[in-house]
Amino acid sequence: MTNSKKANGLFLTMTVCIICFYLFGKGLVTGLPVSIRLISSEIVYLIPVLLCLLIGRDSIGKLIPHRAPRISTLLMTILFVLLLEPLMTCLNVFTMLFSTNYVLETRSDLSIISVPLQLICIAVVPAVLEEFMFRGVFAGYYREQGILTAALLSGLVFGLFHLNFNQFGYAFALGVAFALLLEGTGSIFYGMFAHFLINGFSVIITALSDKILPLTGEESIAAVAESMTTETLVNTFCVYAVIAAVSTCLAGAVYIWIVKHSGRTAYLEKNWKGSGEKKVSPVFLIGVVLCLGFMVWRDFWA
Repeated sequence: MTNSKKANGLFLTMTVCIICFYLFGKGLVTGLPVSIRLISSEIVYLIPVLLCLLIGRDSIGKLIPHRAPRISTLLMTILFVLLLEPLMTCLNVFTMLFSTNYVLETRSDLSIISVPLQLICIAVVPAVLEEFMFRGVFAGYYREQGILTAALLSGLVFGLFHLNFNQFGYAFALGVAFALLLEGTGSIFYGMFAHFLINGFSVIITALSDKILPLTGEESIAAVAESMTTETLVNTFCVYAVIAAVSTCLAGAVYIWIVKHSGRTAYLEKNWKGSGEKKVSPVFLIGVVLCLGFMVWRDFWA
């Protein structure tokens, strides 16, 4: 069995497991502490991945590039992340025009736990586990089809597994960016660092907003988002679209520097497109349809 077939089978298996967990398993963890509930969803993702690696007898060390990180590249990764933030905001605002922002909806639950614990549950754990699963395993399996295809497919899987349209847009974009960062540096650790920064920024900004906004007469950042009209969202999207167009190009320039600094230019040029005919797998399509169907049901009918 090729690695791509393994990835497609794993994708479908995880899709079924995650949807079943959302439909039937959420009640089992409802009474548990918020931190445990957050981590439980990560475990549901992780178990099929570990079983797939075990059954396939895949070497994690060979599948996932893991060169030791360099300080200079870590610093440029911070700049790379900051330049991607406007794109994330742009996609987030765009999807809020027709989809529920589930991240803000969960804010009331998160407010009862400390910020350091939020950072562990929302920034540290997802950064390590999700990069291992989606950039390490999925992108690693799809790598035989070429770096670009691996980045797009693993990014699509990452976006779909958020199971809502609001997070899908920016999760897909970040999934592609992090997969390219892995290939451009030869190390998964930079993606973990970037993922931690993005989630960590979100936690800190939200926590600060919840302290500052009451002083201005607003209850919370979630209340501000709910009060935004369609016209406000459209105007915000237009502004950030212009900013994102510039900042994303700059992020691309930073990425090129990172690739050259890491000595990976020749590797990317050689493996960018891969070899052989690329076919859409029926197994992969079934997983996509199941995810999209659940997202439609959750956002518009549930």
